[in-house]
Amino acid sequence: MTTIETVKQLVGKRGYKDNPVYREAMVQMRFDEFTDEDVEFFKTLYITSKDIFSRNQILQALVLQCQRHDLKSFFLAAFRKERYVDMRLVAIRGYTHYATEKEVTPLMCKLSDIIGKLPAQTRYPYQEYEMLRSEFGLPYLVEHYGYSCFILASEQLNTQYNDMPDLCKGFFTLDAHGLHISLLPPEEVKVRLGELLSKNQ
Repeated sequence: MTTIETVKQLVGKRGYKDNPVYREAMVQMRFDEFTDEDVEFFKTLYITSKDIFSRNQILQALVLQCQRHDLKSFFLAAFRKERYVDMRLVAIRGYTHYATEKEVTPLMCKLSDIIGKLPAQTRYPYQEYEMLRSEFGLPYLVEHYGYSCFILASEQLNTQYNDMPDLCKGFFTLDAHGLHISLLPPEEVKVRLGELLSKNQ
């Protein structure tokens, strides 16, 4: 049974969102080849789900399916729907596969404005920064498309990241498939964050 089939079997069953089998299958399904039927199933699940984890996994999986399916309108709608900055960037990545630079630029400019406000909303938005700076995020867009809106956004992001204390940098990243990669053991992360908090009391 493929991970996609596992997800389909479990969706709708009581407590499925917290089922570790469901959650692992949602993460791993990005490595399966989606049929048109699979795409439609997950588009519907994305639209109807209030579960952030599920929506995020669907976005990441479908962005890796762009060469096989037409998902332009889906990713544009996802950009407008989402409020989390990293998920909006994934939506832009998917949309960019089909869109022109002229179509993409207004979306990226809007997202850049949101990124610029992160320090005012969260003192140390290191989690958002690490996801946006990972090879699954802005660096991918800069390398593959080179649009000025991506380059400017990347420069802005790196400036904001460098302005943070070193204590809250380098905890994790995302790999080329969007999977979470820990760069430090949990104990060291806890120590660093504790030291950071103590300095700001």
